[in-house]
Amino acid sequence: MKAPGLVLAALLAATAARDAAAAPPGEAPPGEAPRDLAVIGLLVDLEKMVEMQQSLGWTIDRYELDEMMSPALMSVCSAPPAARVAALDVLDARIRDLGGPVEEAFRRRGGDLGAVADLLFATRVRALLSEAMRRAHGPDAECPFWLRPSPAFRGRETDAYRTTLNLEGGGLVVLESADGRALLGAGGSARLLLGRGLNERWTFLAGGEFGGTAQLDQTETKTRFPISFVAALPLVLRHNDLTWHYEAEIASLAYFTQDDPRVSPGLRLGALVGVSALRVRNIMPWAGIGIALEHVLETHRRPAQWNLKTGARLGFDWDF
Repeated sequence: MKAPGLVLAALLAATAARDAAAAPPGEAPPGEAPRDLAVIGLLVDLEKMVEMQQSLGWTIDRYELDEMMSPALMSVCSAPPAARVAALDVLDARIRDLGGPVEEAFRRRGGDLGAVADLLFATRVRALLSEAMRRAHGPDAECPFWLRPSPAFRGRETDAYRTTLNLEGGGLVVLESADGRALLGAGGSARLLLGRGLNERWTFLAGGEFGGTAQLDQTETKTRFPISFVAALPLVLRHNDLTWHYEAEIASLAYFTQDDPRVSPGLRLGALVGVSALRVRNIMPWAGIGIALEHVLETHRRPAQWNLKTGARLGFDWDF
């Protein structure tokens, strides 16, 4: 609805046009990547805050802005002053392109709030930035004394251009199929991943995982709960969209059971949809729901096996 990618695209296009105009004939435009990255990081931070606040139900602007002001100031105070002004210009241009001001567009479109959703979102982001800038300046500036603007600012609420440590865990429901038999079970897993933010949209993660599940194996004569274990080395590509993220995963794995500890190799393909909160002390908590399909290769120890897994996962993204 809010199309944050269009805001960033507008920023990059405007920057390219400005640099081209400023460059003397025959010379390359001046490189301003650090300033542009700071502007993008600031916009992404503020858009995420507004998206989160809207998801809770937006009512009176003044009070909603007050709710977001503490994290907004943490980002605005860290961004260079030039980046703050540039971000405001980008939002002003976006509002004009969408037919703003929003009050006039709302009347023109017959009082249909859904018809001005993107414009309303951009207007709220601009209001948050404007109010945070007002509070960050002057003799009564609210920026912490230990927080200084940095040209290396890339945003606080993303993994962009930084290395993070990710601790994840959750419960699983598993369907194991081998030799024509299917067993239903449940268990859990935990993983530790090292992540690298490639940009505001993409993060690559890799690390290790270990988990176990107990299956219900019931026959006419007895009921058993055999336990199986999986150790894996997942490679994850995460697409970030403000509060939401989407993951695709491939992993090599080692499968063994309580009854037979000999290892069989396998492969996994997985996907996850998650939603994150704002950072608290450099830690960004998130929760999601994932699904994975595993294939344990046939060996002389055990037949080929398919495992279908799904479950909820909690994670903590630590910007260390």
